[in-house]
Amino acid sequence: MAKEYLIGLDIGSYYTKGILFEYENDKFKPLNYKKIKSDGIINGEIQDVEAIRQTITSIINSFQNELPKKTKNVEVAIGYSTNNLYIDQENYTAEYSQKKEIKDSDLKKIKNHIVSKYTDESKIILDSKFMKFILDNKSVRNPISFFVQESLSTSLNIVWVPENSFALLINVFKNIIVDSQIPIYDSALSAAYAVTNANDRDIGVTVIDFGYHMCRIVIFKNGIPKLYYAFSYGMKYVLKDICNVLKTSEDEAHRLLVEEAVCLRDTKTIKKIDFELISGSGYSYVSQNLLNKIVFARIREIISRLNGELSKIGYEKTSEVGALQGGIVITGGGSNLKNVDMTIKDLMGSNFRKGNLTLNMFYEVPDELKNDPEFLPVFGIVERFRLDMIESVDNTNQNVEPTQDKKEKKEKNKKGFFKSIMQKLTGGEDDAF
Repeated sequence: MAKEYLIGLDIGSYYTKGILFEYENDKFKPLNYKKIKSDGIINGEIQDVEAIRQTITSIINSFQNELPKKTKNVEVAIGYSTNNLYIDQENYTAEYSQKKEIKDSDLKKIKNHIVSKYTDESKIILDSKFMKFILDNKSVRNPISFFVQESLSTSLNIVWVPENSFALLINVFKNIIVDSQIPIYDSALSAAYAVTNANDRDIGVTVIDFGYHMCRIVIFKNGIPKLYYAFSYGMKYVLKDICNVLKTSEDEAHRLLVEEAVCLRDTKTIKKIDFELISGSGYSYVSQNLLNKIVFARIREIISRLNGELSKIGYEKTSEVGALQGGIVITGGGSNLKNVDMTIKDLMGSNFRKGNLTLNMFYEVPDELKNDPEFLPVFGIVERFRLDMIESVDNTNQNVEPTQDKKEKKEKNKKGFFKSIMQKLTGGEDDAF
């Protein structure tokens, strides 16, 4: 099987991250990666389509040198965090008039029947998994190869977003790719899968994506996403505090946060840190101790409020979630802050860890990439894309409707799209980005 290429993109509120992968036999190797400040996204929303298009173009163009010269078929999978993510449970009972052996194709037909209600309402399904099965009034873990005489009842867990959730992002790619072919996934959900394993998700785990615009929380239990919560406080408030106190720009505040700040109430280190004034008239300085205090005060407030919200959710949703033995996993750009883990442990307990890549479909991943929480959503996005492709092929082989039509349509135009995007990005057509 020839090697193929895929670009995974995570479009975030502060940075857009991209990784170029080479893949063969369902194994993915990163060849290059890059992040650029997202231009055109304000307050977590796309407000300038042309600007974010240029950001995406810059990342894709930067990967050209890593590709063989005659490469035309480069796939693209995209991630973007939406605040309108919903989780439902749908019940369904299939009745039978005679004895029948349950096969995998029967479950696929049941799933397609359930999700058809969502697709008919133009809802975008991001994740769907069976929760339980009752075969002739007897609970079974997996009904395949069992014989049913009367009925098979099941519950399907569905994660979905409204049809307009990715509308502006789709518009970013207009004239390059038709709507039906854009593989777009929710970044927070993708990251949550990337930093947890099957055991974590089974015993219960809370994943916190500590982002620039807000914190997004995904809670797993019994192997499935149970709850999603968008907490409207993020690292931008830390940057605002630095800007206001030091009278500097957000870019300079971000540099101070990443390069110099430590999340500590007090420090004995005596150090002066230079920074550029927002007026551009010159430089000033701040002590290490003051910078740390500015950061610590806001981080502690955010974590305290977040902890309160999690406690409230745990109390109100006890029957749905129960005990979460897997603890808390934190990812996102905010988890990169020096000493932030100690602040979180002080407020939320010791059953906590920073997220790292758990997916074994990736190999030869550089340590600096594997351990960078800002790039973890990209790995999750690629994993979601891979699973969708496997499911589409399986459904096509088994002639399961309506997924087959969708797959055939995608395969029909796939080469044309990726040839088109490569031509436009490399100047092969006049209407390039």
